[in-house]
Amino acid sequence: MIIDGRVHLGEGLFGQRQTVTDLLERMDRLQIDRAILTPLRPQHYHLASENERVADAVRNRPDRFLGVCRVDPWQGADAVTELRRSVRDLGLRGVYLNPWEENFPINDEIVHPVVREAARLGVPVLINAGQVRVSHPTQVADLARQFPEVRFIAANGGNLNISGMLLSEARAMLDACPNVVIETSGTYREDFLEEVMAEVGPDRVVFASGTPYYDQEFEMERVRCAHLGEQEKMAMWSGTLRQLYQWD
Repeated sequence: MIIDGRVHLGEGLFGQRQTVTDLLERMDRLQIDRAILTPLRPQHYHLASENERVADAVRNRPDRFLGVCRVDPWQGADAVTELRRSVRDLGLRGVYLNPWEENFPINDEIVHPVVREAARLGVPVLINAGQVRVSHPTQVADLARQFPEVRFIAANGGNLNISGMLLSEARAMLDACPNVVIETSGTYREDFLEEVMAEVGPDRVVFASGTPYYDQEFEMERVRCAHLGEQEKMAMWSGTLRQLYQWD
């Protein structure tokens, strides 16, 4: 089984767009069995309606999709309320935070109420990680250390620096924080993924494409090209994601 751990749905403020129809057609072509959906930042910037869009997609195709809501910590108590509504009423199974597009440091105190609510609800926190100033791996690690009971998923391998300068910081984050898992999305160094799987643990890396920001087919090649055993690849393709989101 192959699960794409991060797929964005809707029409984004910066021109990205992805519909359920387009997504399902591509998933069928690429033989991706399931996907975890979260909203793009919409042009009208009302995240509640976009969380409902994700919930509708899950409701219509529960065999293919699981949903994660998106909230903006700058909204304070309203963000906490929206997270609670999304999980309890809409049936979504996690929360996505994008420090880059919403412009907040991931380890700032404004994030804490959202993470505390995720802990109460027992859902993971998916972070758009690796962005300079707002979601550097050291900042993700700082947050994760403060909430050891919460499972965090760091997108983009925890780093987005093509020079490779953040690979050591991402590795240090994983070594220091057993409650952090990284995605394969945007991680151009397959040897880094191999190292993490071998030395940190086979349950610490999950496949995710981040489409439409990244190309879904190309992102699959990162896993296919990695020199890993079949059991390790199965953990990366789906096993760890099923455990994180309790998706049977």
